[in-house]
Amino acid sequence: RTGLDSRALLQGARIGEILTGGAFLGMLLLLSMGWSVTRPNLTKREEKTFWGALVLYLVFGVLHSLCETPSLCQGYQLAFYIVRIVITFGIIVAVNTNVERLRQGHILDLSRPDSPTVLFLKLKLFTNVRLVFFVCLVLPIVLMLIDLTVLSWDQQWVAVLLQEALFLGAYSILAQTVQEYITLMPAVVESAVEDDEGDG
Repeated sequence: RTGLDSRALLQGARIGEILTGGAFLGMLLLLSMGWSVTRPNLTKREEKTFWGALVLYLVFGVLHSLCETPSLCQGYQLAFYIVRIVITFGIIVAVNTNVERLRQGHILDLSRPDSPTVLFLKLKLFTNVRLVFFVCLVLPIVLMLIDLTVLSWDQQWVAVLLQEALFLGAYSILAQTVQEYITLMPAVVESAVEDDEGDG
């Protein structure tokens, strides 16, 4: 009625956004590092780096969302953006490294070479991870430009709707790719093993 948002509701929405964003970035980081795709486990150092980056992302994000002191808020916001940039850079480097290694037809972490079909499925997964990540990087900038140049103050809901719809599409593409990989991979690997035994 007054046009003011409930403070608790607004903070809850911000924290929810931080948690979902952290979970999504964490999943992208794990996939880009090849966890459960090119190798079953991460090294101890990689595990510590992953959990450290994720915890810092969540902590600084929540602190910034709950902050009420301007000077502290700027510090929390800066730290949050730095951690997010580091995670983003790590995802870009890791996914590109795995894509190039798969295109060369070998992965050093595996005890036996992959068949062409297995390589194709893994390449498709990494390619879609890179596509979704690129969309998530570019989308906020595009929506901000639309918000500033096209939409009026009473059309702000359109920007929110577009953002949620496009992110839902990106999540759906990634989820479908992962589901396809999980569904097809056991049968493909089993077939490859049978062919090897037949040749032997």
